[in-house]
Amino acid sequence: MLTLFRKLQENIRYRVDQAFVHKFIGQFLLFLTLVILATLTGMTAMFFGLFSEENTGISSIPRDIDAGILDSLWWSVNQVMRLPGFKQAYGATAPVVIYSLFLSLMGLVVFSVLISLINNTMRSRIEALRKGDTQVLERNHLLLLGWNNKVFSILQQLARLQPGTKVVILAPREIDTMQEQLRVAGIRREQVKVILRSGIPSNHGELDRVAVNRASSVIVLATDADDSEAIKTIVLLTARQDWLGEPPILTSEIAMERNYELAKIAARDRLHIISSSRIISKVIVQTVRNPGLADVYSELFSSLGNSIYVQSMSGCTDRPVAEIAFGLRDAVPIGVTWDDQRDGAVRHAVGLNLEPEYEVAEDEQLVLLTRGLPVTDIRSSIPESLIYQEGGSIPQVPARVLLIGWTDILYDILQELDAHASRGTEVTILSDISEEKARQQVASHQTRDLKNLALVFREGDAVVSVAYEDIDISTFQSIVVLADPPDDRKDAEEGADTRTLRILLRLSDLRKQVDTHIHTVAELLDENNRGLLAGLGVDDIVVSSEIVSAQLAQIARQEVLAPIYRELLSAGGVEISLRPARDYVKLDTDCSFSDLIYASQQKMEIALGLRLAREGGEVLLNPPRDTRWRLGEADKVIVLAQQVY
Repeated sequence: MLTLFRKLQENIRYRVDQAFVHKFIGQFLLFLTLVILATLTGMTAMFFGLFSEENTGISSIPRDIDAGILDSLWWSVNQVMRLPGFKQAYGATAPVVIYSLFLSLMGLVVFSVLISLINNTMRSRIEALRKGDTQVLERNHLLLLGWNNKVFSILQQLARLQPGTKVVILAPREIDTMQEQLRVAGIRREQVKVILRSGIPSNHGELDRVAVNRASSVIVLATDADDSEAIKTIVLLTARQDWLGEPPILTSEIAMERNYELAKIAARDRLHIISSSRIISKVIVQTVRNPGLADVYSELFSSLGNSIYVQSMSGCTDRPVAEIAFGLRDAVPIGVTWDDQRDGAVRHAVGLNLEPEYEVAEDEQLVLLTRGLPVTDIRSSIPESLIYQEGGSIPQVPARVLLIGWTDILYDILQELDAHASRGTEVTILSDISEEKARQQVASHQTRDLKNLALVFREGDAVVSVAYEDIDISTFQSIVVLADPPDDRKDAEEGADTRTLRILLRLSDLRKQVDTHIHTVAELLDENNRGLLAGLGVDDIVVSSEIVSAQLAQIARQEVLAPIYRELLSAGGVEISLRPARDYVKLDTDCSFSDLIYASQQKMEIALGLRLAREGGEVLLNPPRDTRWRLGEADKVIVLAQQVY
């Protein structure tokens, strides 16, 4: 019996499916069948007391025709169809009844079509919103093109830099997916209005749909390994001439350094290019040379604490930089910027780490390290420090470095290490790539021969202990763990950070067997994972997404910052460095920041702050001028200085 019921159920389901496959005809026949079956079922009520004495007073039960089959048919049809006009034709002649049934059915059809029209319109509108297919009518918004792990940091930066910012995101992703990722990242709690649209940024029509010509700033994110989409989008943006008002600030991220030159050609000096690979590799190498520098960058590129600002200060005109440095009580002047007119276009130019005697011109603005604007100037003379100490040392690349992981920035790291290293510096690379393949890949990506580095390749899984059997970690002065996701999760940022955590757990266990301290640098992709590395012996944490996204967000709001960051993080320019305090002032004597300002000026450098060893490596950028310290052997002075190769 149960088997027969299941077969009947399956048969009915199949017939219903077939009816919908045939669209109108099949659905109409299904409708007609259901009406007939329901009506016939309703007519059986005449055998169960429809016309009984107990129901005599019920006005909805007709009896005037035959109190039998016809009346029960009429009653059943009206119960099934609910046709008010047809119900009122009870007792009329046959033609009138037929007309009444036809018109009532047509009225039902018309009403159903109206309901269907409203329903489909609302559904299609909701579906269009869900898919992100609708037009954007915003003005002066920030347009974010593409999607990667830097989206969340950019939005958080914008929320703090300018609360209430309207951000339109156009990315080749489903709206539901983007909304869920924003929710998990906590962006919905930030003071930023996010409007999502799904589409291809390198499509001209899609750019029009998100009102690109009315945007105040446009940021292009790298969404693929070869930067092809970003470069195509750059070509479209720089070719546009239909801007409504002033053209927006155009900024683009390029993931790979080898694509930087091509992107610059496409940009035609109309768009700022941020090379993620170049920036992160440079920061990692500087951190290897300057233990503790990662905390300096973390504050510098954060919207909290000290950051870089630009301000016009008429009272500083025709005054030397050395004098201005002592007159500013809540900021450190690190350079000047001015407008440079070339080829019929006005561009921002910058000079950092100027000579102390340099006098600020009337058309120049000060570049400041400060907690916020405005900055006030108190005229002051140049005091001479009584504890100034001669001497100087330049941070060096350690003699032996262990690099763990294999990512696209590895080649840029090797080039940067080679530029700063002494001849014979040994770099061991531990990865899951064979030695032969590793050598081939390094050779194919070299822009110049490595003159100072001797490369040693080790194949193995850095998570397991067997990979370190042929490696004596006690012989290394520095270990760098790159954010290298496992092969089965190459697109997952959390996969890279999880793997980094596992490697650091393994290293912490191995370090228990050695007596010497090994400086350890770890790259993370997600700032939220920083707390997971506590207690694992990591000296410097470089959050790559935070550094790049901060520049993209800040340049989008202050275009003048583009050449400043470019100068600060480009090869051959100036660099932020940590130098021993003994090179600047006498140790174990009362010292103020004014003493450090004076000492650094004698060396053609700019003092930015301190890193105090006894405070657990606390970084003090732009410290209070009335605070005094007694600096020891392990304390460092944070300076802006010329790079020395």
